[in-house]
Amino acid sequence: MINSHAHLDFDSMNTIAQNAIAIVPSIGNQNWTDVQMYPYFSFGIHPWMVESHSQHDLDHLEYLIKCNNPVAIGECGLDFHKDIDRDRQVYFFDAQVQLALTYDLPIIIHAVKATEEIILTLKKYPKLKGEIHGFSGSESQAQQLTSMGFYLGFGLQITNQKSTKIRQIVKNCPLEFILIETDDHPNPNDLQLVAEEISLLKQIPIDTVIAQCDNNAISLFTLS
Repeated sequence: MINSHAHLDFDSMNTIAQNAIAIVPSIGNQNWTDVQMYPYFSFGIHPWMVESHSQHDLDHLEYLIKCNNPVAIGECGLDFHKDIDRDRQVYFFDAQVQLALTYDLPIIIHAVKATEEIILTLKKYPKLKGEIHGFSGSESQAQQLTSMGFYLGFGLQITNQKSTKIRQIVKNCPLEFILIETDDHPNPNDLQLVAEEISLLKQIPIDTVIAQCDNNAISLFTLS
């Protein structure tokens, strides 16, 4: 089972099962080295971190992409829930979109209270591919993104019965556009719970969920 987004390098994280696979995203220059310890990793600058990064860091990010083999660019994006300069967030996001296009890599996007802005950017670049991880937008936005070929990542939030909006989106979203993840949840092996919840919501066998979500990750990140 493939975990499409797990911060395995964080100190709070438990070890992943031996037979499990995970995409380990970076959040900035503080863990660009650490994520390279894992078979599948990505390089990026998280919107929460843009105020501690500069153009020099973007240049170094491109150097790392050239010299290593990341499976994606990210985690990057926009978070308008946080009190972080929006123009600076947009600048760093746009720069990483260009890197994804230049190096023909998928992009892992963090979008909080900014999904509409993200969609407007993605519409400019029809060749761009990627996922909105930890999707928190609306049903309409989910439909727009999947129609553009983007995948939506869902984690343990969908197991909360009170998360009615996101559970409904999962129920309606084609399985061919769903990725499963644990993000910064301390036990990445709880990915099984996410798959089980999707199985229940969609009333389909869990083996079908796991097989399709794995295939989605393999396709997007070109996993061997």
